[in-house]
Amino acid sequence: METELAKKVMTASEAVRRFIKPGTHIAFGGFSILRRPMTIAREIVRQGIGDLFVTMNGGTTVAEMLAGAGLIKWLETTYLGMEGGMPVAYGVRTAIEQGSIELIEDYSNWSYSLRTVAARYGLPFLPCLGDLGSDLLTYDTFGKAGLRGRNEEGTWKHPGIPPQKYAVIDDPFEGWGLRPRLYNAGPDNCANKTNAYMGRKDLPTTYTGKPGVKVALVPPLLPEVCVLRAQRVALDGTVRIEGLLGPDLDQSLAGRILIVECERICSPDELRSVPEHNQIAAHFVDAIVEQPFGGYPTAVPNYYDYDYEWFKEYQRTVRGFSLDDLKAYWQEQVASTEDDWEYLLDRVGLERLSSLRADPRFHYNPNIERFK
Repeated sequence: METELAKKVMTASEAVRRFIKPGTHIAFGGFSILRRPMTIAREIVRQGIGDLFVTMNGGTTVAEMLAGAGLIKWLETTYLGMEGGMPVAYGVRTAIEQGSIELIEDYSNWSYSLRTVAARYGLPFLPCLGDLGSDLLTYDTFGKAGLRGRNEEGTWKHPGIPPQKYAVIDDPFEGWGLRPRLYNAGPDNCANKTNAYMGRKDLPTTYTGKPGVKVALVPPLLPEVCVLRAQRVALDGTVRIEGLLGPDLDQSLAGRILIVECERICSPDELRSVPEHNQIAAHFVDAIVEQPFGGYPTAVPNYYDYDYEWFKEYQRTVRGFSLDDLKAYWQEQVASTEDDWEYLLDRVGLERLSSLRADPRFHYNPNIERFK
């Protein structure tokens, strides 16, 4: 039985060869410096798989590495920074400026998250108010490139690019559900007092031409491959994520293929003992890759913290690099290693990795230097 269950278990090299090809639309999990699936991302660099359509929320280390290695063709994301001393990720910016990344489409963290929720539940769209009034609604890179809509024969021009970036409608419920609300028993106890529609007689006509409350609709996110980092995965594929989830649960259920890399593979019985703590059922998972410390240099709660020193060293090293310099940097750091064990032990070092270990009393490491 255990042999049958273990069929999903494979190396990072095998998972990337099997599921990721040039041009694949791939969504990476994690958020900012939390639980980034670096093992799969580094293996993509080793195999040199390019022309990728990459999407993620709170993009940072993964996008920076893939962009610096010259492997991203299109990028759909939200915030793109390396924290601390590099508010805008240098490699991503350089790749955009020099045309290595041909197109970039951006959403807010909130509208991106709503797209993953819509995808998870198979919904055609979800309502979003947060992006109204911003340039995000009118700045449509994919649309200008002619990638939206259908071909003459009726197929979508690209299965991962919706026919519209947003659609704005008049709220059919006339703002009835917006907070603060009206109750017979008294005023709403909600702290939100910023509803600009409350008490207005001259409702705006922007976007639709009609007076009324406006709602932006966002389409679902439909990547072909999703990659997630979790702390534990059972042999059958059951996933348990500890700590902040970010967009991972919804995004992981949005695509066709789900690759989960983890700190530890365990028996199904171990996770069944407290089943309400599990988030993703086994049948959604196509590949399981076990790699301790594979999220480095980002943090994996209860296991290890992020390596602020790595971020500072990286920022000092690459400032002023050309795109060729960046490619050479990632070639030496990652592509020249055989696998993640060689990268972690030879490029990082066991002593440095051990210094990041989480204190079980806090679930993180209280002794490391934090971003200043």
